[in-house]
Amino acid sequence: MAKYNLPVDKNTVATQFNVTLGPDATSRQNGSVGGEMVRRTFESFGKR
Repeated sequence: MAKYNLPVDKNTVATQFNVTLGPDATSRQNGSVGGEMVRRTFESFGKR
């Protein structure tokens, strides 16, 4: 269960980046998804 309701979905970003999240992905792949989530979250706050 998510602790916060973020405006970005992790699985959607991973699909767009063609990354399968989990232990079989590289740190760089998992990190790129997290970084993109942060970028999109801050962009959405700027639009308010």
